Amino acid sequence: MNQLRAVLIDDETNAREALTNLLRILCPEVEIVGEAKNADLGIELIKKEKPNLVFLDIQMPGKTGFDLLASFDKVDFGVIFTTAYQEFAIRAFRFSAIDYLLKPIDPDELQAAVEKFKSQIAGVNPQQLQILQEHLDSTQSPRLVERKKNDNQRIALPTAEGIHFVQMTDIIQCESLGSYTKFHLVKGAPIVVSRLLKEYEEILDNYYFFRVHQSNIVNLEHIKRYVKGDGGQVWMSDNTEIEVSRRRKEEFLSLLSDFYVNSGKLK
Repeated sequence: MNQLRAVLIDDETNAREALTNLLRILCPEVEIVGEAKNADLGIELIKKEKPNLVFLDIQMPGKTGFDLLASFDKVDFGVIFTTAYQEFAIRAFRFSAIDYLLKPIDPDELQAAVEKFKSQIAGVNPQQLQILQEHLDSTQSPRLVERKKNDNQRIALPTAEGIHFVQMTDIIQCESLGSYTKFHLVKGAPIVVSRLLKEYEEILDNYYFFRVHQSNIVNLEHIKRYVKGDGGQVWMSDNTEIEVSRRRKEEFLSLLSDFYVNSGKLK
């Protein structure tokens, strides 16, 4: 697709003007076919213009960006959220694998988001929106000190074949494969994602996952046994053995103890 038809939906006039100027300069292949200042006008605009891509603010007076998307039986257009959410909430977007641009919009990030959309050309999956909303609801305050349980939480894993929606309790470990991350699961084949392990370390940081080694993040729920040593090793539920880095040993054992106390598994 050479030319993209796009609409901008944002209640801030200055934000729409700034994004329009950036798109004209950096992304000439994007044709802006309309703007709207609220969700209701945005719904009408989308139905009229049938854009390929929508730049959508989340927080608007009245209906939100989520309300707008919920009004469509099928979201068959791409969505890039534009948001003023602070850094602590960005984890929610990463969990859902939905593209976002943090205001004020960075030119390089805008170009990257448009290029990524051009390579995929797909609408937003309803499950992605649900995951995003779930995690936004749990990150309305600055980062929590206490970790949260993995129960009933899902993560979206984008691959070349499509997006996989995985329960976090089903993840045994995440393994670094250079610029890729391999997710080992309770059932089914592993899932390989074109993202660094470091990114998933940051995403999973508030839950009971821990990077025990340069190459591995483990789910504490799937540890069967810890073997003492210089750093030690953990035996996972799939019978794999993973080394624990010596410099991470103390923090790991402290978190493991905390997990067992809070999960009720330690009497």
